[in-house]
Amino acid sequence: MSYKVLSLKYRPQSFLDVIGQDHVTQTLINAFKKNRVGQGYIFTGPRGVGKTTTARILAKGLNCKNSKNGNPCNKCNICDEITEYRNLDVLEIDGASNRGIEEIRNLRELIKFSPMNSSYKIFIIDEVHMLTNQAFNALLRTLEEPPAHGKFIMCTTDIHKVPDTIISRCQRFDFNRISINDIKESVNSILSEEKINSDLESVEAIAVKSEGSMRDALSILDQIIAFSDNKINYKDVEKILGLVSSELYFRLTNSINDKNSDLLLETLTEIRNGGIPIDDVVKGLNVHIRNLMYASLNDGVKALEMSDDLKKEYVKSSKLWDIRDLLRITEVLNDLELNINRSNQPYIMFEISALKLLEMDQSISIEELLNQSSNNVKDDVSTEKDQKKNDSILNNEIEEKVIKDKVIEKNEVHKKDEKPDKVIEEKNDDDLSLDIESMKGKWSTIITNVTNVRTSIGIVLEHSSPIDFDKKVLKIGVYNQPKFSLDLLNNNKEVIEKVIANELKQRVSINFSEIHDKSDTVDFKEQSTANKNNDSDAMDSVIELFDGEILR
Repeated sequence: MSYKVLSLKYRPQSFLDVIGQDHVTQTLINAFKKNRVGQGYIFTGPRGVGKTTTARILAKGLNCKNSKNGNPCNKCNICDEITEYRNLDVLEIDGASNRGIEEIRNLRELIKFSPMNSSYKIFIIDEVHMLTNQAFNALLRTLEEPPAHGKFIMCTTDIHKVPDTIISRCQRFDFNRISINDIKESVNSILSEEKINSDLESVEAIAVKSEGSMRDALSILDQIIAFSDNKINYKDVEKILGLVSSELYFRLTNSINDKNSDLLLETLTEIRNGGIPIDDVVKGLNVHIRNLMYASLNDGVKALEMSDDLKKEYVKSSKLWDIRDLLRITEVLNDLELNINRSNQPYIMFEISALKLLEMDQSISIEELLNQSSNNVKDDVSTEKDQKKNDSILNNEIEEKVIKDKVIEKNEVHKKDEKPDKVIEEKNDDDLSLDIESMKGKWSTIITNVTNVRTSIGIVLEHSSPIDFDKKVLKIGVYNQPKFSLDLLNNNKEVIEKVIANELKQRVSINFSEIHDKSDTVDFKEQSTANKNNDSDAMDSVIELFDGEILR
């Protein structure tokens, strides 16, 4: 006896055996209970989810003499004939091979004849979307008003190619992808029937690889059993299916997050040497990033269909990531997936993308950026305060040194004249002759000295000059400066007076006067240009930070 593949051997033979399509099977069972079975049905959904199988069960339920609520007995001659594709009243037509108008005309002629030994003449048209427009038009009338003994069941994987006029004349049922858990249960049941041992990781890998198709899962299982004999282990499954382990994906993402170039290069070398198809790696990595994003959500881990240990690993790893960075990685991977099939060097393209991700900066929100800027301003203010404090201490030290020098000088004079009891009078400040012209002559030197002590004050003083000197009071004119600049000078009078005293060898008091003069217009223009340039530099920095562009 020839070998029967698992997808045929364990094909469902009743509505109760169909996996993962309860919304369809329950509706059909209720239709039988209420005697409300329609004349036309169209089943749509992905491959390998049970469309054609359900159509055959429906055909058996209609013609079986011993059916119960639509579930056939699978013991009578009619059930056996339909199961073995030899019943003359149930005709299966491949829409891809019989897509012309002539085949549909023949179908219309056949349906006119009464069934031979069944209750209904049933036509199952598989891949109905492959029919031509002329064939669809020829089918319309018969489909709308078939004879009492005629039934149509159509199956398709691409419902969008079926005309609306056809769909409107049928009851439409949408078949879903089968969940991983349902596939795992079915695979475990079949392994138990076949008396084959397997580990949980292998069954998990088969279920994931099948992508919701039960037929694909059983085909994969057939292949693995042929390789592994009576003992299936995960290493064999990886080898046969060319799977990329989750551990490798974790290494890739961890190396990117940690900016570990050595680990990244080691992982990329392993992928290249392993000969793993790079498009499979990219797809798997995209799924891995998606799992990390789900795991970062409160209840997102419940949506992950995997073992509990692997779920814990994803939750642990997701805490190291900002979801905004994960979204940016998916954008790179999606672009890579679109372009990699057109590349002559897909491995190099993937490696370059991985290195790009390695150099990717971490995301930062606008609020965080503004807070950082605010903190920097506060730090600058505190630094200025510290500078003032240091200047005050320095000035006090200078004054103390001057006093000590004067005391030493006086002591030396006393010793020289041998008159220790006589006190030498200090030179009167009036003995030094100062005028406004001498002040102006030394003003540039004073500005330089102030700049060395406090740069911000020196810059403002560059827009000033002495305008009057009377009774030890020096009046300084400040030209075309904003109010805060004038306030800066007034708040730092002591610093400026000490610098002037060191230069003139005489203490003077200073007063600042605000003067508006057109002669300094050029300076304002230059300053305005400089401010614009600074604004431009700041804008360029923001654009570079967010990888944006200016649209004009």
